[in-house]
Amino acid sequence: MAQVQRSDEVAVLNKAMSILSLLAADVSCTVARICAETGVTKPAAYRILKTLETGGYVLRDEARREYSVGPALFGLSRALRSSNDLLQLARPLMQELNEEFDETVNIGVVNNGKVVYLDTIESAQRLRSTVHIAIRDHIHSTALGKAILSALPPEEAKRMLTQADRPALTPNTVRSVQELLDQLEQFRAQGYAVDDEENEVGSRCVGSAIVTADGRPVAALSVSAPTSRMNSRAIAQVGHRLHLAAADLGQMLG
Repeated sequence: MAQVQRSDEVAVLNKAMSILSLLAADVSCTVARICAETGVTKPAAYRILKTLETGGYVLRDEARREYSVGPALFGLSRALRSSNDLLQLARPLMQELNEEFDETVNIGVVNNGKVVYLDTIESAQRLRSTVHIAIRDHIHSTALGKAILSALPPEEAKRMLTQADRPALTPNTVRSVQELLDQLEQFRAQGYAVDDEENEVGSRCVGSAIVTADGRPVAALSVSAPTSRMNSRAIAQVGHRLHLAAADLGQMLG
C-alpha cells in the first residue's frame, strides 16, 4: 500500500512541536543544536522560530543567540492546571447532583463559540439523556451555553450570539438574537438557564454558570432528563440546586 504523503501544514506542525519539545526539555538552545537534535533544516527552523516568537511561544536571547520557551506556553500550562482543578473540584458536586436527582449531570465550557462537554455522569435510569464528552454543541440551544451567556455582560453575549451559528435543531429552537437576549435576561435573574427541547426533542436541560471571584463564568453545570420527568416543578427544583452548587464551585475556584 502506498504511503499517504503528509501535507506541508502537518509537516510544519510536526517540526514546530519537535522544536518546542526540545526547548521544554533543555530550557534553551541555539539554532544549530535545534537543527541537530530535531533534523529540521536551518531555513525551516528560523521560519518556525520567528513565528513562535511572534506568538510568544518562544523567547530569543540576542546576546547568547539561544531560544527558550515563552510566556504563551506557560499560559497554556496554567490553563491546563485550572481545567484539571475545575474537574477535580466539580466531580464530587456532580456526583451529589446525580444521586439527588438520578439524572444525567454535565459540566462544560464555551470555546470558539461552541459548548464543549468536559465531563458527564449519566443517570442510572433506562430512559435517560446521554452526552458524549468532548462533543461540541451550540450555545444558543443548550442550557450550558445559555447559562454561560447569561453570566456575561449583555453586549458580550449579544456579540457571541450574533457571530455564532444558530441552526434550527428542533421546532422549539430559538434562533432570533433578540429573543435569545430576552431569555438570557430571565435566566440571569433566576440564576439558571433552561433548554426546553431546543437542542433535542424529548429532552430538557437546566444549567447554571460557574462564576469565579473576577465575575467571569469559567464553565457551567447542567442536569438533563427526558421531558416526562423534567416538568416545570422539577426544573425549578433542579435549577435552584444547580445555582447553589455552581456558586459553591465558583468560590472553591476563587
